[in-house]
Amino acid sequence: MCFSANASFIAGAALTVAGVVSISQVRKPVHLIFASMPLLFAIQQICEGFVWTSLTNPDYASWHEPSKYAFLLFAQVIWPFFIPLSILTIEPSSKRRKIIRYFLIIGIACSLILCYRLFFVTASAEIDGCHIAYRIGWSKTMLTITGTLYLTAIVISPFFSSWRNAIVLAFVNVVSLVTTEVFYEAYLVSVWCFFAAAQSVLVILVMRDIRRKAMN
Repeated sequence: MCFSANASFIAGAALTVAGVVSISQVRKPVHLIFASMPLLFAIQQICEGFVWTSLTNPDYASWHEPSKYAFLLFAQVIWPFFIPLSILTIEPSSKRRKIIRYFLIIGIACSLILCYRLFFVTASAEIDGCHIAYRIGWSKTMLTITGTLYLTAIVISPFFSSWRNAIVLAFVNVVSLVTTEVFYEAYLVSVWCFFAAAQSVLVILVMRDIRRKAMN
């Protein structure tokens, strides 16, 4: 989260509660993947809380590297494949599942490329005003390629879901991305992940829809 350590920890706590509620709606084990999204966002926000702490308190400087790379692991490696995978696991339509599988392949490709970058290119995180700016060296060409793959996998795939609230989540995701790009471009990794975490509350509504349909 982009504003402070306390804000990140509070968001993490709130998302943990949302995750527990979401998982409580699960009736099929395969749906745990989608339902666990708020919990994963909670872990990510808590990791960034520790990034803040390590940057503002010298006593916790040793936490900087592990918390920074844990946050970036979620932001750049896990989400590109996890989002389309989670949408795939709750999709009842075979035709839509075939389409979503293509997005999963794109997401996996993006995750592998960004995982390579995370291992072999130095990453930095520093406080810039009220935000954390993450910087990882990369050519403009590769930034364009990975950015396109990333947005395709994460932003577009939910639009192919049969579940109305999943499509609402996709629309909110687009709005938050545009807002972040316009007002917080230099802090995209941090700020957009905050908005995405807030959107994960919609996961609960999707799980409730799935549960209601299963009970009918």
